[in-house]
Amino acid sequence: MSDLAIAIDYDNWATEKVAVFCAALSQEQRALTTPGTMGTIAATLIHLVAAKERYAASLRGTPPPDDAVRETTTTDLGQVVARAKALSEWFGSYGKGTIDLDRVIERRAADGTTQRVPIGILIAQLLHHGNEHRAQLGSILGANGIEPPHYSAFNWGHELGKISS
Repeated sequence: MSDLAIAIDYDNWATEKVAVFCAALSQEQRALTTPGTMGTIAATLIHLVAAKERYAASLRGTPPPDDAVRETTTTDLGQVVARAKALSEWFGSYGKGTIDLDRVIERRAADGTTQRVPIGILIAQLLHHGNEHRAQLGSILGANGIEPPHYSAFNWGHELGKISS
């Protein structure tokens, strides 16, 4: 099992938790934003899952699937939740395998160029990116008087029954 399995499992849990929460909001709430974040609740959530989809595709060495979440076309947050759950399954299996963190893969960068990146750096980006945008979602929610879901690693540990009071 990879040493990263627990961090990947946490990222999966936290992303699913925030995706389910945001998908249940009203259309008006999904359109909320606040300064210092990347956009609306819906746009931020779509970006979070779309990027996770691209990271998985890079690790698989394949293009994203036809039903991938995309910033340019996805509007249905139900689809976003479904893809977040499917990605959690894939990343959960991936994290339990042997991962050569130094192996260099090619991936398409945001600017369209090709990058050569070690797998360990890509996984670090996956984890950082998830934390960054979940925090932005929490900021938007809190700034607009909506109690965000509790998605800290400690809450995850409590839900798993691994932390006791």
